[in-house]
Formats: sequence, structure tokens, C-alpha cells
Amino acid sequence: MADIFLSYSRADRPVAQTMAEALEAEGFSVWWDKILRAGQTYDEVTETMLRDAQVVIVLWSETSVQSKWVRAEATLGQRKCELVPVMIEDAERPIMFELIQTADLIGWSGDRDETRWTEFVADVQRSLEKARSSPAAEPVSSAPRAKPPVEAVDTPVVAAPVVQASDVTPPTVKKKKSSGLIPILLGGLVVVGGGAWFGLQAMNGEGGANDISSTTSSKLEAPNCTVCPEMVSLEGGNTLIGSLENERGRSGNEGPQVAITISPFWMSKSEITRAEWQVCVDDGVCRPAQGSGEDDHPVTGISWTDASDYADWLSANSAYSFRLPSEAEWEYAARGGTETLFWWGNTYPGPGVVKSETRSVVSLPLNPFGVSGLLGNVREWVADCYVNTHADRPADGTAIGTGDCGRRVVKGASFRLDATEHRPANRARYQQYVRDRSLGFRVVTTIS
Repeated sequence: MADIFLSYSRADRPVAQTMAEALEAEGFSVWWDKILRAGQTYDEVTETMLRDAQVVIVLWSETSVQSKWVRAEATLGQRKCELVPVMIEDAERPIMFELIQTADLIGWSGDRDETRWTEFVADVQRSLEKARSSPAAEPVSSAPRAKPPVEAVDTPVVAAPVVQASDVTPPTVKKKKSSGLIPILLGGLVVVGGGAWFGLQAMNGEGGANDISSTTSSKLEAPNCTVCPEMVSLEGGNTLIGSLENERGRSGNEGPQVAITISPFWMSKSEITRAEWQVCVDDGVCRPAQGSGEDDHPVTGISWTDASDYADWLSANSAYSFRLPSEAEWEYAARGGTETLFWWGNTYPGPGVVKSETRSVVSLPLNPFGVSGLLGNVREWVADCYVNTHADRPADGTAIGTGDCGRRVVKGASFRLDATEHRPANRARYQQYVRDRSLGFRVVTTIS
């Protein structure tokens, strides 16, 4: 059994050979279909080696991104083991793989001392160790597939859009029901015309930031209590947190962009309002809000400690455990399954942007996940202690509990701020006792 299955287009065979030899020189065992024994077929051997590999490395090029065979191998590799994508040419990746952090080896000549290569090898080693420590993955179907033409360029496969989050409608909660197609990943054969190819996993959006091809589905019971804010169900999934180095308006503390997995959770549909806060004040737990405003405006002048007290009060007065969202959960929700600078697109201002003063939470549009105000109205506290990088962010999307815990992360933009701060990746840090009229918060819960 080989450690690594190397997936590539036949047009890229010279690059594949150079990479395979370099990986073997690093101590990995690699299968890349260079030798078939007498009597074996391409289908038989490929299927077996893909099923047995710990890590799948896919080489993306102008040719391979159009190959249904490469896409199928990459999709099945992502399903059953660790997938490590590599760009060897400047090409537009298939939409379903835009969300996965991809190594850049464009123009790499085989130099094993090059920094990009050593970083890539470290990524492969981490993926291999993770695969070896994980429970056995679901086996790939061993049904045979048709042998692809040697020189033919395959027709691109287009992923169908699917909606990830839902609005719910029990007594106090709304859940958005998907109107798109159900994401699918077929492990067997899908017959198309006279040929055959592996089914691919459908996903939503343009990739890059949020993986809507998640295999995690939400089975959460809707929070229903007299003091609970209106909540929206988010299904979670694989996503990227942070910004790329070339993102417009990026600051240094937004990187590196990291892949994480978000578990299903519920998030308050809007920021906590003044009316919702006042119930806690009247109960003698929360301190009076600063400033003035209508009941349906977000409560402001709230410190991180104040917001945490409110979440604890909600928990004590309901059957659920409320808390502040982690930075990863917040950013995942704010992107709404999109890749653009803002959930509404790349232009600024857009729907949801608020100027001069706060606005009623019910006046703001919902993003594709059914949540409002994440990129406008007020900035929002999240649970995380502040660290100046995403490098060691927990892979499960939970909050960072180490570092400078006297300062907490603030996300989103307020009525005082402009385009740069409205990007989902933007982050700031405030002392946790700071109270400011442009600072508010929302809550989340996870209910099984």
C-alpha cells in the first residue's frame, strides 16, 4: 500500500514524475500509475490504489481542471482520506475544490531545497500523520470504471448549487429550508452517455472561503424559550478562515488562511437588541445599557464580560447552553457561503451597510445563511482570546482560549467604519472591559 496516490492529467506526466521521484526521495511511498503489470487494467489498479492510499495529492493544471477523472479521484480522495491539492499551472480550480488550501508549486523545477517544496512536504507529512491517526474512512466502491482515453480532454463537470443553512419556524425560531439541490457524493458509477465517471459532490457559492460540500448535516432541536432571541440553524462544514495575502484591504493579523471544520450550531438571527438586553437588566443580572435607542436596535456599550454574563443568564433561564460565537463560527456565518469580499458581492457599500447611527435589526437584509447584521450596524464581540495569527487556530472551529485573554477579538464593522472593516476576515482586539457605543454582540448555542 502506497502512502500517497498522485492524481494528475496525462498531459502533466513529466511534472508528475518529477514530483513522485522527489516525494520518494523524501521517504514517502507514491503510486502514480507509471507501471501496470501484465493483465492489469488502468481501472482496476487505480481503484485499488486510491482505496488504499492515506493521502491523495492532486495536481491542478489547465488540463487537469477539465478532467472528469482527475476531479473524480480528487473528490473520492477528499471523501475517504486526506486531500492535498497542488497548483502546477495558473488555472481556475474546479469550484468544489476552491475551498481547500492549495500548495503553490507553479514553475517548481524539482529543487528539494526550495522553500515552497519544503513547506509542501511538511503539509504532506501532517496530512499523512492525521490520516494514520484517524478512524478508518468509508471504503471507496470497488466497482470498475471505464478506462479514459489517453489523449482526450474531458468535458468539464459543473457542480450544482446547494443552499447550506436554513430558517426554522418553531415558536420562536425560524429555519430556512433549502431550495437548492441536496449535495451528493456518489461512491459508485454514474453513467453518462457511453462512458462512466464517479459522481462528484455538489456545493454552493464560488469556493475559497466556505466549503458548502460539507458532509455534516444539522439535526439540532430549535431553541425555544421565553427569553431566547430568534435563532437560525447553521449546518457547519469545512471552511477557510482568514484572508489571502492579495485580498484588498487585508491586514497582517488576518493570516495565514487556515482550513477548519465547523460543527452545526445555532446563531441569533441578529445582534442582541436593547429590548432583549433589558429583560436581563430587569432580572437584576445585566448592567443597564449605555446610550439610547429604539428597542429593536442592537444593544451597545457592552463589554466582553457583559456579553458573557448575558449568555450565562440565558443559559440559566433556559434548557440550553448559550455562549459567544467563536471567531471561526462568526466568520463562517458572515461569509454566508460566498467567496466575494462581502456576502453581497465585491462592491461597497452594499445591503446591510449602516452609516452614522445604528439601525433596527429587522430593517437589515439577511445574508445567504439567513443571518443579519454580521457585516454592518455594530462590531461584535466573539469568544476568542486575541492572538496575532491564525496559524495555531483549532481545526474544529472552537474559540482560542490561550494568548492575550485580557484582550478579546472583535469582528465585523459598525456604522462608523468603511469597506475594509466590513470584510468577514477583518479582525480587531479590544480590552475585554471596554464599552463603546459601536460595540455589540450576538449569541450561539449547540443543541443535540
